[in-house]
Amino acid sequence: MAGSLARYLAAELKTTRTQEEVLAYGLELLFLGAFGLIAVALGGYLVGAPAETLAALLSASLLRLPGGGMHLSSPAKCLSFTAVTFSIMGFLARRLGGYLFVQQHITWVVLGSGLLSLAISAWLAPVTSPVKPINSPVLRRKLHRLAVGISVVVPVILLFMRGRWPSLALAGAVGLVWQGAIIYLASLSQNKEVKPG
Repeated sequence: MAGSLARYLAAELKTTRTQEEVLAYGLELLFLGAFGLIAVALGGYLVGAPAETLAALLSASLLRLPGGGMHLSSPAKCLSFTAVTFSIMGFLARRLGGYLFVQQHITWVVLGSGLLSLAISAWLAPVTSPVKPINSPVLRRKLHRLAVGISVVVPVILLFMRGRWPSLALAGAVGLVWQGAIIYLASLSQNKEVKPG
């Protein structure tokens, strides 16, 4: 689909073959991102926790963009894994967020997630892979600072949310911990592609 649309746009805009390939790649990323968001939202809806699922995804995605992480061997595997994983996170956050014990300790959960993601981001972010190397030292420093900043800002936002929406704050904290773990694991397997199943 992205290739056909890119060919059509390239013909209309009278671009070069190289520009058409760049356009096709960009469109493919756009379509995969939109489809992934829909899949995660649908998964969250099916488990009865759409808001929590999306809160976990948003929190993790904010840190993933500058922090990097591991890559699966195909977009379809990545999409499926992401939809299932974040739906489970949303479901658990929705169920656990209703318990008084969790609500009483949500501040500690959020602070812990923030400290963990901050420590991992400060020492390891951004991690790279052979398919997405970061060759510029300037870009690497910018991504590092951004990852550290996000590891501070997101928990602060979650702390403001915890009183009114404890399950969303919990989901966001879990998403932040998840992405911190992904950054850590990617740093351990630097320059290796993950091929589960």
